[in-house]
Amino acid sequence: MKKMLLSLAVSAALAGCGGGETLEDVKQESAAVKPSASIKFDPSNGVISVPNDLLFNGTKDGTLNIPGELNDDGSVKIQRAHYADPSLAIGALDGWSTQMPFAIDLTVPAGVEIDAASVSTPGAVRIFEVVMGASLTDQDCATVPAGIACKGVAELTNGLQGDFIAKLGADGKSINVIPMKPLKSSTTYITVLTTGLKDSSGSVAPSSTYTLLKQDAPLVTPAQKGLQAVVKSYENAVTSLGTVTSEEIIFSAAMTTHSTFEVMGAVKQLLAASLTTEQRPVLSVGQQPADGLTVADLPGIPLSDEIRPLFRSVRYLQGNIVLPRYLGEPQAKEDAALADTYWQAQCDNAAAVAGYIQATGGTPELKEGNDTLCNALSGGRLRDLGLDQHKFVSKYNPIPKALGANNIPVQITMPADETNRPDTGWPVVIMQHGITSKKEDMLGLTLALTQAGFATVAIDHPLHGERGIDVDGDGEDDFNASTKSVLHYMNLQSLLVARDNLRQSKADLLGLRLGLNFINQATAVPLLFNTQDVSFIGHSLGSVVGPGFIALANSPLDEQVDALFNVKAGALSSGGSGIANFLVESASFGPVVKSAVLSAATDLAVSKQFNAYLGEGAITDCGQYAADAGAFANCAYSTFTAQLAANGDTVALGAIDATVTQFAYAAQSVLGSADPINYAGTVNALGTPMYMGVVVGGENGNKEDQVIPPSTLSNPLSGSLPMAAMMGLTAVSESPEVDGTAGSYVVKFSQGHHSSLLTPGFDERSGGTAEGHAAATMEIQKQLATFLASKGLMLPITNDAVIAK
Repeated sequence: MKKMLLSLAVSAALAGCGGGETLEDVKQESAAVKPSASIKFDPSNGVISVPNDLLFNGTKDGTLNIPGELNDDGSVKIQRAHYADPSLAIGALDGWSTQMPFAIDLTVPAGVEIDAASVSTPGAVRIFEVVMGASLTDQDCATVPAGIACKGVAELTNGLQGDFIAKLGADGKSINVIPMKPLKSSTTYITVLTTGLKDSSGSVAPSSTYTLLKQDAPLVTPAQKGLQAVVKSYENAVTSLGTVTSEEIIFSAAMTTHSTFEVMGAVKQLLAASLTTEQRPVLSVGQQPADGLTVADLPGIPLSDEIRPLFRSVRYLQGNIVLPRYLGEPQAKEDAALADTYWQAQCDNAAAVAGYIQATGGTPELKEGNDTLCNALSGGRLRDLGLDQHKFVSKYNPIPKALGANNIPVQITMPADETNRPDTGWPVVIMQHGITSKKEDMLGLTLALTQAGFATVAIDHPLHGERGIDVDGDGEDDFNASTKSVLHYMNLQSLLVARDNLRQSKADLLGLRLGLNFINQATAVPLLFNTQDVSFIGHSLGSVVGPGFIALANSPLDEQVDALFNVKAGALSSGGSGIANFLVESASFGPVVKSAVLSAATDLAVSKQFNAYLGEGAITDCGQYAADAGAFANCAYSTFTAQLAANGDTVALGAIDATVTQFAYAAQSVLGSADPINYAGTVNALGTPMYMGVVVGGENGNKEDQVIPPSTLSNPLSGSLPMAAMMGLTAVSESPEVDGTAGSYVVKFSQGHHSSLLTPGFDERSGGTAEGHAAATMEIQKQLATFLASKGLMLPITNDAVIAK
């Protein structure tokens, strides 16, 4: 984490924009009459603000080229594990974030101030959707060179109720652009600044470089002329829409957003294709204890003596399912061994293959084995010719390589009394637990679901519960987010691993849903489940991966298999989007995240101080938490920063804040393709009935959710409520009218805590009262079970004492 993204020396990445000659060779600057602010933009000298598609310049695999990533000849010089560095991790991406706020830097001379009101005025900062050259979807733009803007599509709306807002940065030397809705994935946008931007001396000026590029200046080298063609294409594309003129434009920059569905869509296709092979996923149930088990019989389940007898109505079984593993396996016990376990593609990427064919003038002969497989799987777009060193999964290389298979334990429950079993079998709910939790923790919900007539199935997330990794075979897991460290799954040391852990969770849910179809045939005990009536419940991390799972499961693929993936309704509790931002602002996890970031930023003086403190003072201050790595990090960071504040060390505190902000930008950029905000719109469009419960607090001193906040200060698209809004959920505080139409709803709870869905126990971190927490559990479980049983037709809200108005 030593390198951060926001201050990039990009000249090394802009192959062809430098080469010994720069635009300084041809600049003819006139003497300024009076000082004025200007936009920082001089690519050949490494001065640009990100996001900016100029960092795709020279790409051979369709991913961004980041300084330090490439040799002079354009080949990749670093190993897979080096992409653990957050700034280098962005070099594995096929685009920029769809939701992160970004800044455009200004040069502001002494005595000059930017007019903040002008920045916020619609028309000063504008964003346009465009189609770029070499388009695969627009025939008009297919033959236009890549990197050249072909045509404008539409202008986005500037405003709080629109697509984005703009405001002056806190330092007065940058323009902050903040998306209010997520941008489309795999789409190019051009951000434009106009003469509507004002400073204390008049209009903000373009940089001298940009002025030359937009005019017919006598540029010298082919590289300079190429950059001029790019800038002119940007302006031509946006002015073609007739809402802005070239004379008004003082800056333009393109950004292409990362892909979202391509890779996970390929996973679903691979699962569907396995149906005709011996590798198809099958949820099987072996022989169970002769007397049978109920949840009440299980040791270690936190049930009170009063409530445990009720769980005798919940039959408990164990099954298993074998699913593809796309994650690599660590070869050592140190956490650093996880750094290169992120997904890799099966084939060479399409950009490299196209470049090879263009350079050689013909299509090479097929080689036996993986080359033939890649050609068949991709319809000829992908090959395996040894062209792609790292094989990053992307929209240009979407087929992940299975590195093995996991035999995954499956937890199954069903009503013990089968008297009322429907003729079609018990409807099924797939349950997915939260981070640092395990599938068994979802058993607290099974009584309510059993009473509503449901069977349930659940598996652990990767690196959780029974799916930890024991490297040396000593019987103790070396990597397990449930028992060791949350960072084994939400891996801040290697963001690509964190992203692909989230992807693997979704892939496993897709495989479990598909394998569920065969449970009635693959069992040693009599079962009758209605595998065509399947719903989903996700808690915490389960709610983070849930929207993606539902969007992928319910998106049409082929009429012969669509029903085998279908999810009838979904319920989410305590989830959220904008993962990086909500982690940073989480009351529970925020200090842990910041501690990891600060400890790794060893180029900062305050980082050295913090690491010294971890080795000495923290043992004294936080030794009582030594057995819990997360609690220890939380205590150590909070205590250390409190000491800085008490000493008035604003410089050190400012350095920490800046470092964390930079990390959050890089982290969200990398995690974006797995973030639920990018699937939320699809869930809405598909019309899948959805329920969501969010603890906003407010009653009896009850705090809001202390793990995933309802909203965040740094990003309006981060938190629980923004995700609910993007899924089109209607906020209700009383039972909606029953009119025969399925609905999708979000209910805000004034009492309760992050895990109220699962346990009525009191959580003192959340404040409030024990009675309020217990009542919230009873209410949310009743709401959720009825909503799923009615497929969104009914949502009973019966205890308004725990509901926020």
